[in-house]
Amino acid sequence: MSEKSIRYIVYVLKTGLFILPALSLIVAGSFFFPFITGKNFFFRIMVEILFFLWIFVACFDKNYRPRKSPILIALAATLFFLTLATIFGANPYRSFWSNFERMEGLVCHIHLFLYFLILASTLRTKKDWNWFFVDLLGFSFILTVYGFLQFFSVLSVHQGDIRLDATLGNATYYAIFMIFSLFLIGFFLAKTKNKWLRLGLGILFVLDALLVFMTATRGAILGLFGGAAIFAILMLVFNFKKSKKIRYAALGALAALAFAAVLFLLLKNTAFVQNNYVLSRMAGISFSERTVESRFTIWKMAFNGFLERPFLGWGPENYNLVFNKYFEPKLWKQEPWFDRTHNIIFDWLISSGALGFLAYWSVWGAAMFITIKGYKKKQFSAAETSLVIGLFGAYFFHNLFVFDNLTSYFLFFSILGYLHFKYAEMSGAILERAPVAEKPAEEIKLSSYLIITAAFLAVVFSLYFINLKPILANRQLLAALGQIQTKGMDVDFMLKEFDKVFTYNTFGTIEAREQLGGYAEQLLTAEAIPADSKNKALSKAIEEMEKQIVRLPDDARAYLFLATLYTKAGRLNEAIKTVSKAIELSPKKQQIQFVLADIYLTSEQYDEAFASLKTAYELDPTYHEAAKNLMLAAVLTNQLEYADELYQKGKEIHGGFFDKLTKSPRFVSAYYKIGNFQKIKEIWEYLIREQPNNAQLYVSLAATYLQLGERQNAIKELEKAIELEPKFKEQGEYFINEIRAGRNP
Repeated sequence: MSEKSIRYIVYVLKTGLFILPALSLIVAGSFFFPFITGKNFFFRIMVEILFFLWIFVACFDKNYRPRKSPILIALAATLFFLTLATIFGANPYRSFWSNFERMEGLVCHIHLFLYFLILASTLRTKKDWNWFFVDLLGFSFILTVYGFLQFFSVLSVHQGDIRLDATLGNATYYAIFMIFSLFLIGFFLAKTKNKWLRLGLGILFVLDALLVFMTATRGAILGLFGGAAIFAILMLVFNFKKSKKIRYAALGALAALAFAAVLFLLLKNTAFVQNNYVLSRMAGISFSERTVESRFTIWKMAFNGFLERPFLGWGPENYNLVFNKYFEPKLWKQEPWFDRTHNIIFDWLISSGALGFLAYWSVWGAAMFITIKGYKKKQFSAAETSLVIGLFGAYFFHNLFVFDNLTSYFLFFSILGYLHFKYAEMSGAILERAPVAEKPAEEIKLSSYLIITAAFLAVVFSLYFINLKPILANRQLLAALGQIQTKGMDVDFMLKEFDKVFTYNTFGTIEAREQLGGYAEQLLTAEAIPADSKNKALSKAIEEMEKQIVRLPDDARAYLFLATLYTKAGRLNEAIKTVSKAIELSPKKQQIQFVLADIYLTSEQYDEAFASLKTAYELDPTYHEAAKNLMLAAVLTNQLEYADELYQKGKEIHGGFFDKLTKSPRFVSAYYKIGNFQKIKEIWEYLIREQPNNAQLYVSLAATYLQLGERQNAIKELEKAIELEPKFKEQGEYFINEIRAGRNP
């Protein structure tokens, strides 16, 4: 292999690395979860191709083989323990593959590690790294422009509110991207002396800081303040005796941060703050605030899960199992299913236990070690050192409240690659210009041929099984869902569309089964669909969900899906058995008790429904839905005193809102079953007070008066209905005449 050929391949490698940051701009509209899947598949495919090219070059030129560093060792250890956690975890399949919504799992971490190896081995000069960071900053600038176009309503915000999200689809992801961008800007500000370039970078810095603020991501905003404080403190320490100007600037920055914090605390209850969406979100932070309170509860649950599996954890992507098993009933105020702890510490404790946790944090320790060593050896200036540590501080604080995604991982690993380079530079292993092959014409050994061949086969295998098949399944799933609006009535066609997804046999099958179940349920309410077609779709959905619980045997959510389908199919005994398994897996989740009670109510097993709903209610009596459901069951079992007691307690806790819950047609049906027309009358009277212009309510009240024998009152209500709805006059007068004649119409 000639030196020229090696240089050409290295050029292709570098070009590929410079293209990779474009992943932040990818929105794959033809993909399911377009903001997530497109970026991840692009990253994986690019990394796999670059990996083969890198292996090829490394076999010919040992200068492109990875140099040992504390970061490389720590990352390898982290991947090793993540692999063990996947193999011995609660669900190895999910741990390896993840799902379309997250696209993480072990497969993502393997690709990130390969990216680090390629990046750290290919970019071997200061010039390489400077251009790489310029490249990153260029893509970041595009996102900056995109964010302001959203702010000025030129482009829409994908989340549907005012929190900017650019091409990342999530304000939280956008915020952390901008924080890394601020580091890059600071990196160049610390190096350049050109005043015009510094001015431009300074303006861009201010714009990106504003964008972090406009994402309204509280963790990121606090992280930015914390990172800025760390930077200022370190600049003060490093320059205390060296530069009076910098010392005063650092003190001024700290004073400004402190003043801003105090001023905000003093003004947080003012109209100015409360009327600003971002400021009001920040002002709402307190230990009693719903989101914050729920975070502490979720972390407590995660800690209990860690204690159960302390060494290797539950495996990546398995926090949902912990969430279900250790569910705290007071979390009814939040969404019912969590797959992340929203805390970097507990996420790693759950995914890989203490061993993986320590390995991961050793990466941070190695990064800090290299940064401090670089400062001592004059490889890093005081500003660069402060920037790196400040960035890590901001990143850490941000991740105390949220979780990583591919773009944040990508930026984090890019910084790690740079620190690896600096360590190699300090160790004398880096040349100032890119190295060439020592013996360009030398034939490589048989072992090298075997390595290249194995790498080629591995990449081809991965491109097909890890990328192409899931991509095809993903696009087919979205295509199937898109057909529901136009061809949803053609059940045979739709089932074939879903079968195409299942044929690929990928991790996307799990999502497709849930979507098929949802489609089958929708059909049941469509009057135009023949009964045999409905049954066919329902049977297919049940068949697939039965496979689902084999694939996910410890997932309460999967059992709940299946139980719902069993209920729709009238297979109530199987439904009860399936829900009972879900309760074993998540004994304190009220929602599962509700599903069980609904099955009992469907089969008119009211005593069993009452027992199930009482269990749910006693888990947390402040849960209005549990109180309402138990009150309904109490009515159906003719426990009217207990029902009244529940009503009074509900009113005390929830006020008029509880009236809206319990004064409903469903309660009318319940009271009708036991023949309590007095209570029915009270419900109609309440609803009329709420909707005084609804003629049908007066008709319903008139019918109830007839049942109570109050015929004159019935006539009065019918007259009111006629007055409100002239079209009802003929029928209403007929009813009135019948009543006056002593008959019940």
